[in-house]
Amino acid sequence: MVNDAYIEHNKTKRQAWLLVPILFVIILLIALFGDRDNDKLLQPKLLESSPAGLLLELPNVSTTKAGDWKTQWKPSSDIARQQVLQSLSEYAADYKQLRTQLEVWAEPGSTSRDQLVQRIGSALERYDLGEVKQEANPAVILPAKGILLICAAADKELALRMLAALTPYISGEVSIRFETNLAAQTMRLYLFGTPYFNDQGQAKFDRVDI
Repeated sequence: MVNDAYIEHNKTKRQAWLLVPILFVIILLIALFGDRDNDKLLQPKLLESSPAGLLLELPNVSTTKAGDWKTQWKPSSDIARQQVLQSLSEYAADYKQLRTQLEVWAEPGSTSRDQLVQRIGSALERYDLGEVKQEANPAVILPAKGILLICAAADKELALRMLAALTPYISGEVSIRFETNLAAQTMRLYLFGTPYFNDQGQAKFDRVDI
């Protein structure tokens, strides 16, 4: 009877130890993927909606007051850069089969605008999600200032997720215009006018009407 109890005790101990690596794997999976929740992204705020498109407001990640945004180029903070790269990495994984591409273009004539478009393009290229298309001028008449994203209406959710991922780099009002002549999962981001930067290197422009 004593031997049986001893054997049963050792068996229970072995089973308990076998649970340790399983628990470790579970904890590791939670650490790696537990934050992959779109609700934790800085979500765009919908200001206006019409059949032609949307007007959004991207959140400000800084406490910089409205009058303290500067036109002088400001590098992104390390935190902002890591947030963008993490969000784009998750975007690429979630939409791997779609091969989403964002082409980014900036109005010529501003060094800070050029630097901003290269910052965005570099992050996109890292995950094969797009690139700077500076040689390709817009094929339609566009506003003279602000941020404008063009996509197919069917790709609206892709566009919103992309803007949320890029929010640590850009903020303020962004217009989305729906076009029917774009290839599926292809989007174009246009930057016009003067960018203003906060202390985190996040940029905003004036409003674009759709």
